[in-house]
Amino acid sequence: MFINLQAAYWMIAILLILMIIFMFLTLSIKVSKKISAKKEEKCLADFHSYLHYLQVQLDNQAILRPPVKTLSPFEKKVLQNTLLPWVERLKGVHREKLLTLCEDIGLNQYNKKRLQSPWSMVRLDAAYHLGILRDHGATSQLISMLHRSNFDSSVYIIARSIAQTSENPEEIKHLIQYLVNNGKQHLHLIADISKESSLDIRPVYVDFLYETHPKLNKIGLIGLQDQVDQELPEIVQSFVQSEDKETKILALQLRMAAMDLTEKDIHHYLQSPDWEIRNLFADWIGYAGLVQYTELLKERMQESHWIVARTSAKSLARLGEQGFEILCEIAAGLHGEQGKEPAEEYIHEKLKQTIHGFSQVNDITEYNHNVFIYQKYFGKNHELTKAL
Repeated sequence: MFINLQAAYWMIAILLILMIIFMFLTLSIKVSKKISAKKEEKCLADFHSYLHYLQVQLDNQAILRPPVKTLSPFEKKVLQNTLLPWVERLKGVHREKLLTLCEDIGLNQYNKKRLQSPWSMVRLDAAYHLGILRDHGATSQLISMLHRSNFDSSVYIIARSIAQTSENPEEIKHLIQYLVNNGKQHLHLIADISKESSLDIRPVYVDFLYETHPKLNKIGLIGLQDQVDQELPEIVQSFVQSEDKETKILALQLRMAAMDLTEKDIHHYLQSPDWEIRNLFADWIGYAGLVQYTELLKERMQESHWIVARTSAKSLARLGEQGFEILCEIAAGLHGEQGKEPAEEYIHEKLKQTIHGFSQVNDITEYNHNVFIYQKYFGKNHELTKAL
């Protein structure tokens, strides 16, 4: 009994000590953050006139001058937190001027030094900022860092920085292959990372179409969707016949982006036994504004698969007066009961959009025409208030 009571006292004492230590650490962190925030605020106040100078001079031809005094690591960090968001937002000459300034200030060297930190979070933060800085000299270090890293979400940050800093398309190619071969399944994300490169990597995507690895084929198809200004490789057509649904859809999306489809093709795919293919084409017709295919969408609205019917209604609502009138026909029951519900929904949605989107005469004209068509089928008072 005495031993148990003594043990309980010791346990309470230990818990009290741990609570005091925890409270002390929490308080210390809060105080440290407040001190750091005040220090950063004061530093920004000191740089106020300099930052104003940069904003004024950014449009001038002259190079941007770095601060006169030598900056401490903390001051570099504060300036970096201000300037790099500017770099991310700007393009062209303005970005180049800022990147030159950042190098003159010493931000590149500051982050390269941080790559040697014993703390992984510091190294990762440095890698992220070197990518924004487009520091070509850091690519080899970043590649080494990638190969040493555990295969968790942090590799995407390092990979993005490699894509941003690399001057060699082959490095981008090896980067993608490394990510795919090591089990990274987020193919769209990997393709997006590769697009961070300022290089022409279309040849890399084309090469991937001829690889035996199906995931590399998919990345090639994804990557080329933003580069359809040239003729598509003939091999793309073979992927349209693929038994893998994802590959087939990606190949069709690429052909859509390139407008590499005949009227016969569109008729064929809108009648595909696969509802996802039908849905894909129904959505694309509206997005691309292909008014000539409104009758095909009318057919799709009367099918049994509700997702395809809704997508067709949505696309018809995008296709001007011709599409809107077909929606009214279907909602009025002129083609049977099938498709009435989504037609009514998108009629009301379209009228709401046009009345809330008045910004110029064309908007008012479009709205008046839509109301006229609506009243032609439903009369002047039929649920019009509900639609508005």
